[in-house]
Amino acid sequence: MSKLKQNIQENGGFQHWFVNVFWYHYKWPLLIGVVVLGIIVFITVDSLRKERYDTTVVIATDYYVDEAQLDALDDVLKPVVGDLDGNGKVSINYAVLYVGNTEVGRQNQERMYLYMSQEDVGLYLMSQNVSDAYTNPELEYFTDSLADLGLPADEDNPVRLSLKDNSVLAACGMEDMYLSIMDFTTVKGDSTARNTRDAAVSMAQALIDAGASGENS
Repeated sequence: MSKLKQNIQENGGFQHWFVNVFWYHYKWPLLIGVVVLGIIVFITVDSLRKERYDTTVVIATDYYVDEAQLDALDDVLKPVVGDLDGNGKVSINYAVLYVGNTEVGRQNQERMYLYMSQEDVGLYLMSQNVSDAYTNPELEYFTDSLADLGLPADEDNPVRLSLKDNSVLAACGMEDMYLSIMDFTTVKGDSTARNTRDAAVSMAQALIDAGASGENS
């Protein structure tokens, strides 16, 4: 007879043993173990449910942009991004920020600063007023020359390109937009920074080509 069975018999049967021996001595470790296991299961299920993105494109404007009308932009950018996270599909996160002079706009300005500090965010599409503010050379927010990345740039500002007549953006309800890129490979040499930069450059070129050709006009 096993020691466990013998212990149960000597302590008045299973119910008596469970309540007066096992539960008495191991109640708290068991409860803590159940709670920890529950947390692990919740975190695992939640992470599997969450959408995983290969890259993020920030769209910052001082007018309203409907996130539901970005299909034309997505159709152009997705094919050139690639499956960077290796989950078998390509998914782009569009961070649409209204940064006008309202309480919501001021809160989104803080979010804009947060995005600019993240190495997995590379491509920025900004309306003219927003671009004028954030690409101001005196502020040194955007310092990466588009020409150094193999892209065209405005003559008066090397870190941005006007997409004023871009048909793809027009189809998404965006006017007088400018393109800029944040390249973190200048300060970090890891794969995330490189993949983000390469994806941003590829998306920028695809948007320039598609918009100039009137693909979505």
